[in-house]
Amino acid sequence: MSFRSAPPADPITITLDGEPLSASRGESVAASLMGARKVAIARSPKFHRPRGPACMRGACDGCLARVDGEPNVMTCMVPARDGMTIASQNTLGSRDVDFLRVTDWFFSRGVNHHELMAGVRGVETVMQALARRVAGLGLLPDAALASRRAVRRHVDALVVGAGAAGMAVGAALSNGGRAVEVIDDALRPGGSLRALSIEERAKWVEVEAPFRAALAKESLRLRSRTVAGAFYGEDLLVVGEKGAEVVTANDVVIAPGAHDNLGLFEGNDVPGVMSVRAAGLLLSEEVVAGKRIVVASSRPQDASTFGEALARSAGVDVVVVRDPVRVRGTSRVRGVVVSERGRTREMVADALLVDLPRSPAYELCAQVGARLDHEPRGFVVRTDGGRIGPHVWAAGEAVGTALHPSAILEEAARVARAIMRA
Repeated sequence: MSFRSAPPADPITITLDGEPLSASRGESVAASLMGARKVAIARSPKFHRPRGPACMRGACDGCLARVDGEPNVMTCMVPARDGMTIASQNTLGSRDVDFLRVTDWFFSRGVNHHELMAGVRGVETVMQALARRVAGLGLLPDAALASRRAVRRHVDALVVGAGAAGMAVGAALSNGGRAVEVIDDALRPGGSLRALSIEERAKWVEVEAPFRAALAKESLRLRSRTVAGAFYGEDLLVVGEKGAEVVTANDVVIAPGAHDNLGLFEGNDVPGVMSVRAAGLLLSEEVVAGKRIVVASSRPQDASTFGEALARSAGVDVVVVRDPVRVRGTSRVRGVVVSERGRTREMVADALLVDLPRSPAYELCAQVGARLDHEPRGFVVRTDGGRIGPHVWAAGEAVGTALHPSAILEEAARVARAIMRA
């Protein structure tokens, strides 16, 4: 089971379904829950299967909960504060015992509820009504949300994403005299760099130091917990804590990074199965994914580096394998069945971390009209010297750039020069 590697630095108290839990002020709520060994946080909408955090970056539904009366909150993207109330949702019973879980047992091979009893007069109507009530994502908020007027703003240079590529391009543009605004949906900047060990992150000082220097002299502005929603022509819909904005910019750089891949095997949605990057992000908040961890990697020689770093940081048992067959457990991981030389064997584990090539986050670039090339890892954005549209540019893992300091810095300098000349 997950646990804290150190006591909370700034202790506060939050509650989960009425149970008080110790947390650290400002850490993600998902990390607080995982640190308190609450691994199964959510329920799947249809079969009410237990779900837990899988990505720790707002790209899955494993940490959805009701927070202070607001449903469907991604708890990995919300900072913990004293007195915060978290409640499980989409359950009949409790978070641990959901009576609607029997649906999955009755229909072990799956069911299309749209066709269940279809055409049977009387019964069809009852089944449709039942399906609508069984499925869902919680109840409406406790109170009506106040209406807000959208604000229209103009900025000079806007960078979407504060990961390695976004920081590097933002700093390069700032050093070139541009007024730069960087928006990012996470609690803190750094993106994947926050998932690295202390030793590995030290290799990125040439990327992070110029960004922090630009922040300090206020030639660059960072807005965390802010989402770039969609492009509408030259306008970008931006949603932050204060509401929605319609932003136009002289130049926009999209650096959204990449999505994690958990692979295809039985039980890949059991709480305790997460990406190796998610476990690194948890560890940056002093929460360890488990005491007995299996790392499944398509590149065992690379994954072992992470495993050794995790073992050194947290003092846990880490085993690296190649091919997971299935996960044993329902409410949490209890074991992992692996294939070795044509034979299967079960390993006792309470967490399975998957290390597979990440898929480029191409979606926002596609809205601009960027050309996409399909590769085994997913759709990769293709650029013309970094440009994907009029005054719109792309950088980082979304365009296939390797997550390596030299590659990121070279690309940032190249894109910044192209923007300056345009």
